[in-house]
Amino acid sequence: MKLSVREKIGFGLGDTASNLVWASLMSFIMFFYTDVFGITAAAVGTMFLFARVFDGVTDFLIGAMADRTQTRWGKFRPFLLWMAIPLAVMMVLTFTVPGFSQNGKVVYAWITYNLLMLAYTAVNIPYSALSGVMTDDPLERTSLNSYRMVLAQAGGFIVNAAMLPLVQALGRGNTGLGYQLTTAVFGIGAVALIWFTFSSTRERIQPPPGQKTTLRADLGTLFRNPHWVILFAVGLMDLTFIIIRAGSLVYYCKYTLLLDEKQTSVFLVLGNVGFIAGAVITRFVVARMGKKGALILAHLIMAVSALAAYGLKPGDPTLALVLQVIHAIGGGINATVFFAMIADAADFSEWKFGTRNTGIVFSAVTCSQKVGMGLGGVLAGWILTHYGYVANAVQTPQANFGITLMVSLIPAIGFLVVVALFTRYGLSEQFCARIREDLTKRRVDA
Repeated sequence: MKLSVREKIGFGLGDTASNLVWASLMSFIMFFYTDVFGITAAAVGTMFLFARVFDGVTDFLIGAMADRTQTRWGKFRPFLLWMAIPLAVMMVLTFTVPGFSQNGKVVYAWITYNLLMLAYTAVNIPYSALSGVMTDDPLERTSLNSYRMVLAQAGGFIVNAAMLPLVQALGRGNTGLGYQLTTAVFGIGAVALIWFTFSSTRERIQPPPGQKTTLRADLGTLFRNPHWVILFAVGLMDLTFIIIRAGSLVYYCKYTLLLDEKQTSVFLVLGNVGFIAGAVITRFVVARMGKKGALILAHLIMAVSALAAYGLKPGDPTLALVLQVIHAIGGGINATVFFAMIADAADFSEWKFGTRNTGIVFSAVTCSQKVGMGLGGVLAGWILTHYGYVANAVQTPQANFGITLMVSLIPAIGFLVVVALFTRYGLSEQFCARIREDLTKRRVDA
């Protein structure tokens, strides 16, 4: 099941589109809510926690729905066609500042943010599962996800480079209007790219003939799959600490490194460049040391580079920029390998239990990531509040210390815990090859 370059690019552009939304949330939503929208960091953090738990539940439902969808386009591609426009609309509404009271703003933020995440889930879960049914070749899967991560970072590159300049240019002094118009531009681009992914990809792997399962049975096979359980735990911890760090970078640039908006954009874009470099080299790293070894290496890179930032002095950004690039290289390897491993877990489930539920396997792991995002968001808000952060003001040494902790020591410890946890992962490359051979034989016999 070799894939053409065109199909790989078409698939990857789907994550360019997703990342126009995702990178906006990762890098700017906390800052937008506290410094533009006008609600407290603690209120934002609490909202994030609820939203991620709710989103985790909808992940399962969307995954199960996709597994049971039957159309002439397949199971997963139709969701890209149907949900692209709702995703764009909700992104614009989320980055809109209404003329409400403080309580009214909080209610508006809760509604729009949760609807945005529901629309994002309805696109991203089927999109992620699509990679598990396009090919069963392990290196092709790694290559496919390399294209995905490189092109995802193209979306992140656009957001991090263009968000603040476009907000200034389109808003003309009205920052709230600037965010609204900028996200409208991103939303239109996302719709076009998602529809191109729909038209340029194909689903090749089908469930066993006559397969009929219930959601309860699907969940039962998940928790009897030890490799999925490890990936679930890693996804939960990974995103908790990634969000703590990523959500604090704009604060770190503005208040600790004392960078202006253009310099902050450069700082964030260099992270995208490092991530792309990591995604590009992942295939070679996996060929040399396997997916398990590659993921452990990635987390060691992320941990060491974060830890090194702990001793940096405020106002000296040069070394911080270097560490940002190194950290992002590890992040690129991590993300590329992780999604290939989810496809391996889906193969194991079919091999072991006789049913293929690609959507539910992907949705269950991304559920853990969403909950991790919620935990990371609420912890980031609480940490900022605990250390005395005040929006749009010169920060106290204590507040700057809290911001520094969030980009250095706290995530470094989390990534080292993930390394220890992942040593128990059991799907080696040899085991995956045996699974693939057995499944190929079953499909031929059927």
